[in-house]
Amino acid sequence: MTISKNKETQLRKGVVLYKSTKGIRLEKNIENNNLVSEIKLNEINGYELSPNKKDNSQAMWAISGFLLAILVWQLSSVPMISIAGSIILVLVSLFLSLDYIFAKTRISLILYINGKDLREEIDDENIDEIREFLKTLKIS
Repeated sequence: MTISKNKETQLRKGVVLYKSTKGIRLEKNIENNNLVSEIKLNEINGYELSPNKKDNSQAMWAISGFLLAILVWQLSSVPMISIAGSIILVLVSLFLSLDYIFAKTRISLILYINGKDLREEIDDENIDEIREFLKTLKIS
């Protein structure tokens, strides 16, 4: 969501990037505290919009749950416990698998500033407007 024409753009909720005559200003609203970072245009070496990798921990827990369900089913001496325990473990693992599969990949804006990186996650619906905003800055 662009707030005004080519002067500012919202990266995500609570994070706005402003254009000034000498540079850019990044404002974050965290728990009703405004944090401001100002960067001169001549200090910015470039930028990149890059996708972040998905967190693989959910997939690993899902696989572990499926394997544990098989072990409980095979090793339990009480049939009711083996069946009920395996069903519960499979359902939890299935939920984790589906959550991993349907999770969106997040996109980050990386600003390269004199050898350092400033990384901010952005909303997917704002990506075209953010690209247009960055083109107006005339940085590579």
